[in-house]
Amino acid sequence: MKKLKKKFRKKNKKSGALILLFTFVFVFFITILSLKQFEKQIVPSLQEISHTRSMAIANEIINHCVQTVLTDLPLSTEDFLTITETNHTYTANTQQINLFCTQLNNEINAAMQTLPNERILIPLGAALDSAFFANHGPKIPFTLMPVGAVTSDYETSFTSAGINQINYKIWVNLSFELQIANPLFKEKIVFSKKIMLIDTIISGKVPDYFFGTGQNKNIY
Repeated sequence: MKKLKKKFRKKNKKSGALILLFTFVFVFFITILSLKQFEKQIVPSLQEISHTRSMAIANEIINHCVQTVLTDLPLSTEDFLTITETNHTYTANTQQINLFCTQLNNEINAAMQTLPNERILIPLGAALDSAFFANHGPKIPFTLMPVGAVTSDYETSFTSAGINQINYKIWVNLSFELQIANPLFKEKIVFSKKIMLIDTIISGKVPDYFFGTGQNKNIY
């Protein structure tokens, strides 16, 4: 009788251990699947929100730096264009544009160095795509870190804008990388922006006769 009781107890212990092991494995797999589902649904939304916030912050910094440089130099839009009154030629003032680009790069690089000190918080509810939960839930922090230096160059274009009229443009292309650091993910995004310096219509003498040539074409 005692032997039967011992065997029964051993069987119960083995059964209990197997049930406990099975429960642990089941809970483990359910947890993994839940985390995968969470990552699949929540992380893309957080990435999209992070990108939007990052672009807004970068735009704000650039706009502020542009105004600072124009005030400090000081410069106006007319300074980027050279006009000769003798033959009415229009050319880009490369000296002033290069000075502007150099100062702007320095200003933006200095401003970007302060980004890692700012923690940007996104409520978890904002990633659920629900207006009710948008401002609720734990706040997930992320920081922006500059990757490398800002690069810039300028371009010009002449485009026909009508009878004896030319649309002349000068703009600066800015480009740099930002890294989003987050407890859930880390990635780099490339930010580029066009800053228009000159966008003007140049008018000449209207000819007695005008022959249409079909589509307007760019003039370089």
